[in-house]
Amino acid sequence: MRDAVGSTWIFGLVLGFTLIFAAFLTLALTYAKAYKIKNEMISMIEKYEGITTTDTLNKKGSLNIINQYLLNNGYMAKGSCDIDDYGVDDLNYAYLEKVSSKSSKYYYCIKVNRIDKNCSVIFKVKLFYDFNLPILGKIHKFSINGETNEIMYGYFKNNKITC
Repeated sequence: MRDAVGSTWIFGLVLGFTLIFAAFLTLALTYAKAYKIKNEMISMIEKYEGITTTDTLNKKGSLNIINQYLLNNGYMAKGSCDIDDYGVDDLNYAYLEKVSSKSSKYYYCIKVNRIDKNCSVIFKVKLFYDFNLPILGKIHKFSINGETNEIMYGYFKNNKITC
């Protein structure tokens, strides 16, 4: 009888540590995927010099390409943005919606920080990812933030940069 109880405890410990390891591995993999997607989004915004919907060369701007990238990578997490940020609630259409309520859910958020002295902006990006376990389901939602380098948004008029 003593051996049966002892092996039950050991089996419980092994099962518990296996579940903890699986949870940690799942969290690490989802974080790495979200971090990679965030870096790609920032690169696209910097490459196209801001949030654009059309480009003269290929008729697709950074917003179209970001949404297509998220769709192709199976990104489905939604979360709430800060008020006065811009959010995307449908990846099939290239438009940004100004956030007016914390209860609305968006795929990602973009905040524009304007720097007046040199006609440049910094875009802050916020993505979401879910911590899901197969049996327990969705446990918690996390967000990951990043920002671009300064991007010139002015245009030339009469040999001067106009903001």
